[in-house]
Amino acid sequence: MSDVKTYVAGHKSPDTDSICSAISFANLLTQMGTPATPVCAGEANKETTYVLNHFGFEHPQIVKNWEEFAPEGGNLYLTDHNESKQIIDGYKSMNMCGVVDHHRIGDFETDGPVFMRLEPVGCSNTIITKLYMENNQEIPKDIAGLMLSAIISDTVLFRSPTCTPVDEQIARELAQIAGIDVEEHAKAMFRAGSDLSGKTPNEIFYMDYKKFNADTIDFGVGQITSMDQGELDDIKASILEYMDSVKEEQGLDYVFFMLTNILDETTHLLICGPEAEGVIERGFGVTPEDKVAILPGVMSRKKQMIPNLLNAFQQ
Repeated sequence: MSDVKTYVAGHKSPDTDSICSAISFANLLTQMGTPATPVCAGEANKETTYVLNHFGFEHPQIVKNWEEFAPEGGNLYLTDHNESKQIIDGYKSMNMCGVVDHHRIGDFETDGPVFMRLEPVGCSNTIITKLYMENNQEIPKDIAGLMLSAIISDTVLFRSPTCTPVDEQIARELAQIAGIDVEEHAKAMFRAGSDLSGKTPNEIFYMDYKKFNADTIDFGVGQITSMDQGELDDIKASILEYMDSVKEEQGLDYVFFMLTNILDETTHLLICGPEAEGVIERGFGVTPEDKVAILPGVMSRKKQMIPNLLNAFQQ
């Protein structure tokens, strides 16, 4: 057996799919004869923490820089991301082995050919479930629970436009394996995840935040989901103020933050940057007021927010 260690990691500012996909894919690799260890880029948010505790998993070890964490190197698989800005720092010191993802293809580059599995579905764990099935691997009950939770989270219980019939079909099958009522489990997850009490603007902002690039424009987009509009309204002013410091500290051109109401299926988009109002008008046909744009039906950062922003920047 090789002494080289194999790791699986999700993206920076990890969410439920990022952490759960690292665990579920590492388990698949291990079952198939390649012992693998899941890691993550930061602390799990409240929703993910609830999921990990519910199914009896420990929080994966946090890695901030691969050169410091594994100076001897090792094999690395990525899940739920492929853009360089979202990969844990120092990844070029590792032997990149593969990617399982459901996002656009960014500027990710490898030294040689690697395993790639990218599909236009709502969740990375949908793809990983298919990999279990295609390789005739048993799905343990607790792993099924993790993968189901990730699909619920990423598709907002099948409400997101990113959700496909395959996502819902696989989620229902995983629910049977895990012995879980999908709707009740989703409610418990969302309640845990939307509890923002006691959190600072910094903590809230980075619960689910990603950076992107469009030619010469660098921008960041964060998102919080809740079933309580009052809770979202309460943090609006503090997040708007905090976004200015994020823009300056990270050298970004624009910063956006999605306050998404799950029940109303509406996002209040907070904006920061020169002529950001014009960007939103071009991208969504909506005129922001006081740095806030109300976007009915907008739930997905990946499928609705990012494509519209990219189109607006190109105009």
